[in-house]
Amino acid sequence: MNLYHRYIKIPFVYEKPSIFDGQSDTFINYVAKKHIKPELLIWLKEFNIKISNVVESFYTSKENKVTVPIHNDMTIKPGINDAVKLNFTWGPADSTTRWWKVKDESKLIEVLHDQSGYNDAFKAVGIIPDIDCHKCYTAEEHDLEMVYEKVIDKPSLLNVGQLHSTYNPNPTLDRWTLSFTLLHENNSHVSFREALEIFSGLTNE
Repeated sequence: MNLYHRYIKIPFVYEKPSIFDGQSDTFINYVAKKHIKPELLIWLKEFNIKISNVVESFYTSKENKVTVPIHNDMTIKPGINDAVKLNFTWGPADSTTRWWKVKDESKLIEVLHDQSGYNDAFKAVGIIPDIDCHKCYTAEEHDLEMVYEKVIDKPSLLNVGQLHSTYNPNPTLDRWTLSFTLLHENNSHVSFREALEIFSGLTNE
């Protein structure tokens, strides 16, 4: 069973935000609430779920001058609670998201984030964090095997508890992603498996 990705049908079109019209010097940026499509919030409420205040954008440049490195989006190790994100991606048809499995769990590397830098970035766009972002995990590529790869050219549910990265081989087009962490009403993460149940009938591989 594929526990990494599903396309999801949504009842509206999410156009590429104008803030993604240029390029970025970093692979991650944070997005202010004013840029979020209200229809998304209304639709998710029908399923008794919501988005985190921490809304992210991810950028992979043409020819991989800037790319999203291998990481998970959790403060816990992959496989314990595989949280889900709802992603919208705009870019070339040959760019992908890749998922990785560590061959030996002792090779996982804990990455502690600079909280002062995070706080400054959140403050700049008016975000009050409602999820823990103080660390994540990664590993060296030689200690990993790639277990899944998918072109994200439609609205998608992604398992972000597992290690993942992006790849954009296109020499002329950049890749932008708008990424929403899905939460239950009590602010706990919606897991990938839970999302498959919540959105039953709306997803496909």
